[in-house]
Amino acid sequence: MPANLDPLRHSCAHLLAAAVLELWPHAKRTIGPAIEDGFYYDFDFGDTKVTEEDFPALEAKMRELLPRWDGFAREEVSVDEARVAFADNAYKRELIDEFSGEGQTLTFYRSGDYVDLCRGGHCERPSEELTHFTLLSVAGAYWRGDEKNKMLTRIYGTCFPTQTELDAYLVQLEEAKKRDHRKLGKQLGLFTFSPLVGSGLPLFTAKGAELRRVLGEFVWSLMKPRGYERVWIPHLAKADLYKTSGHWDKFSDDIFHVSSKKTDEQFVLKPMNCPHHTQIYASEPRSYRDLPIRMSEITTVYRDENTGQLQGLSRVRSITQDDAHVFCTLEQVKGEAMGMYEIIQKFYGAFGMPLAIRLSM
Repeated sequence: MPANLDPLRHSCAHLLAAAVLELWPHAKRTIGPAIEDGFYYDFDFGDTKVTEEDFPALEAKMRELLPRWDGFAREEVSVDEARVAFADNAYKRELIDEFSGEGQTLTFYRSGDYVDLCRGGHCERPSEELTHFTLLSVAGAYWRGDEKNKMLTRIYGTCFPTQTELDAYLVQLEEAKKRDHRKLGKQLGLFTFSPLVGSGLPLFTAKGAELRRVLGEFVWSLMKPRGYERVWIPHLAKADLYKTSGHWDKFSDDIFHVSSKKTDEQFVLKPMNCPHHTQIYASEPRSYRDLPIRMSEITTVYRDENTGQLQGLSRVRSITQDDAHVFCTLEQVKGEAMGMYEIIQKFYGAFGMPLAIRLSM
């Protein structure tokens, strides 16, 4: 997201919350951040059901309030003052307790008659800058992303500096809906989901499986000439493998744990493949003369995602990866990295997809 859009969209989230409280005074606010394509705000409406049919009235209220929003005033408050201000909002009180435990200064931001607990980052002239917005959709979202917590109502919106940019985005959004993989997957009979199998666990039909096979063969046709060798690893592993690799501390909350009646050893469904591939490499003595050693595998990994975050094939609990690992000398790193880049470039280029890469060290 361009830096200038973040404060604009976060400010619009405040405006949305102000309008919600005008129309539904009993609603409890939670959080309202800017995101890549706009913003959202989560609310607890109690027994009231708010839908997209309420958007015209909600947007009208936002525009009615806007002329009085001539800026954002920052106010530092004590923990006790913050707790009093949000005495009837358990969500905000939870955040206040969390922030105070971190030793942070608590700040309120006021615009018009609306005040919110906020760290800041707003536009300077909201009455002038927040005119080009629209509300997009309503979804359910668990508080703090935890399905053990209450399901809240999440209202999505977006805001742009100009009406031209907003209109262009809405056209792009409509075009994207026509190509939504969830819609196409159903129309073409490629994959399905079953409540008996579980959320986020896709089932591929014969057509979908054939498509996967063709894609897999295409990937291998790019990798084999580069000297990659196919390997295979099990989908289950001891937790000790990830503790040794260093992944456990970072990913243990996102791993499916597997218990056994036959042993006290702790097992998990693999969330990644690199620790397994290192064990293939370590299974016999190696010399620098053997390098580079290139391993490749198309395999499934598993992540214990929150139910509320699952979406089609883009956010699942079982995802198939074309994964490769190269063991090489320092002098070989540049050549191997460029070889990988060329494979990736050819793959995405075949589908006319633009390529952007972020290197993780």
